[in-house]
Amino acid sequence: MSLSLHAEDGLDRGGAGTPLLEARTLTKHFPLGRGAVVRAVDGVDFTVMKGETLGVVGESGCGKSTTARVVMQLIPQDEGQMLFDGEAVGSSALSLKDYRRQAQMVFQDSFASLNPRLTIEDSIAFGPMVHGVPKSGAILRARDLLARVGLDPARFAARYPHELSGGQRQRVNIARALALGPRLVILDEAVSALDKSVEAQVLNLLMDLREEFGLTYIFISHDLNVVRFISDRVMVMYLGEVVEIGPVEELYDDPRHPYTKALLSAMPSMDPDNRTMEAPLAGDPPNPINPPEGCRFHPRCPQAQTICSKAKPALTPVGAGQRLAACHMEIPGSGHSRAPALEDAA
Repeated sequence: MSLSLHAEDGLDRGGAGTPLLEARTLTKHFPLGRGAVVRAVDGVDFTVMKGETLGVVGESGCGKSTTARVVMQLIPQDEGQMLFDGEAVGSSALSLKDYRRQAQMVFQDSFASLNPRLTIEDSIAFGPMVHGVPKSGAILRARDLLARVGLDPARFAARYPHELSGGQRQRVNIARALALGPRLVILDEAVSALDKSVEAQVLNLLMDLREEFGLTYIFISHDLNVVRFISDRVMVMYLGEVVEIGPVEELYDDPRHPYTKALLSAMPSMDPDNRTMEAPLAGDPPNPINPPEGCRFHPRCPQAQTICSKAKPALTPVGAGQRLAACHMEIPGSGHSRAPALEDAA
């Protein structure tokens, strides 16, 4: 069977120059009572271009997964807006149902993501059937996708999730995510629970599928080496905010935000002469219920000065590339001793 993934409502409407996804001041706070809230996502701005992979990194609790769930609209944002190919998500032009046909998600726990009472082919066919595809067509689509992710339908279609390995289950989850013909796939720690050999196979599969189906990825991971391998651009988050974003090699070779530098310096090295003798970063992230004033990283930043605790730095273009960093050392005339002078910027 020849499978055409993209539905008619998933065609490129805005043209190649229009971002596939644009997030504007996305905000998600979780109330705790008595007026207190956890500021999980606090005014996040970013774009994802068509056909690219945007890697998202940061410590646990920085807001990566909450951002992914807001983008997927599993939880609604408190403030902010998302544009998908130029159309506002949830508007009359792009309903949530139509948006969810074009945006799918693969979760970290491959077993919990699947219904243990459904066979593999039924799990993959369920989404298309909900959206109106006849059962016979949905089953054919499920079997075709199983073959495309490297699982022989004759062997695996009738199995249940507990009869598969972790890597096989994650391939099923990828096939299920592709069943509706999405344009955007969000991968939240999708390979972190896999053995390294299986992880490499799944990463190569994801890259092949991106080329074959013209997919766009948001790839969330703690593994900075994996992010460097698969991503075109990288977004660094800290305490619910974006602190740096830019092309992967440019960001890895010359990080501009102190938090990005600390993250990258913590990467393990195979060189015995390049040992980490001191912790690159001390202390724990501040309380997201009552984050620090000014730059939220300043209590842990070795370069912090008075201005860092008083004024919040905006994402500012740095270098000659397409990179942004939220650091007073990169803002001309900010008041930090290491900031460029205003005349240099002019």
